[in-house]
Amino acid sequence: MFDDWQSIGHFLLGVASFFIPLLFFVFLAYELIEFCIKGGRGRERAENFVGDLLEFALGAGLAAIALGLL
Repeated sequence: MFDDWQSIGHFLLGVASFFIPLLFFVFLAYELIEFCIKGGRGRERAENFVGDLLEFALGAGLAAIALGLL
């Protein structure tokens, strides 16, 4: 996880999606399209796709925990 600068973006989008749920659907659609296009050409591996989803989920989860403690 957090293997490049885009990983931080995935994490921050996860945090933001806690406040704007539409971001979840936009992010998921983007990642699926990116994986289908790049995966078919061999430029996107399944590990990267799953890692992106985990970074996003980590951001959303930590936001939920942090706000739950308030």
